[in-house]
Amino acid sequence: MSIDIIKADYKLALAANDLLTKLIKDEKKYDANVNENYIVKSFYENFFDNKDVCLLIAKSNEKLAGYIYGYIQNNGDSTIKKVGVLDALYVEEEFRNNGVAQLLIDGFKNWSKNNNISYLEVKACKDNLKAIKLYEKMGFKINKIIMKTKLDDHDDVI
Repeated sequence: MSIDIIKADYKLALAANDLLTKLIKDEKKYDANVNENYIVKSFYENFFDNKDVCLLIAKSNEKLAGYIYGYIQNNGDSTIKKVGVLDALYVEEEFRNNGVAQLLIDGFKNWSKNNNISYLEVKACKDNLKAIKLYEKMGFKINKIIMKTKLDDHDDVI
């Protein structure tokens, strides 16, 4: 299977919105507060060409296999070196377990190095063990823990 990783243009940014919708639906398995019925109508086309944003698409014979989205975090002067945030990664079911996610992460790492980014951060739901295993394989280590509490009386699970 041949996979090409390419920088998104406007048309591919629009297509990435559909993949983001699928990612949100997939996240519902790990976070009860995710609205699985939400449809992304407009997002990536608003800043795909921003120099501080990385939006890469994985394609196989003109078919979208997945995407990755990240950006340079603006911490003002609170950090010494630049931090890149890998914010979204999604691979279509039929392309999973074929190295597509690794190619996308490698592409994001290359973009980050070209932008003088020294550190990368990514968040994953604690029960999304496949994602955690992938990120660990790609060199990420636990550095921070995000904690959450529920403030109302609904039966949602955290």
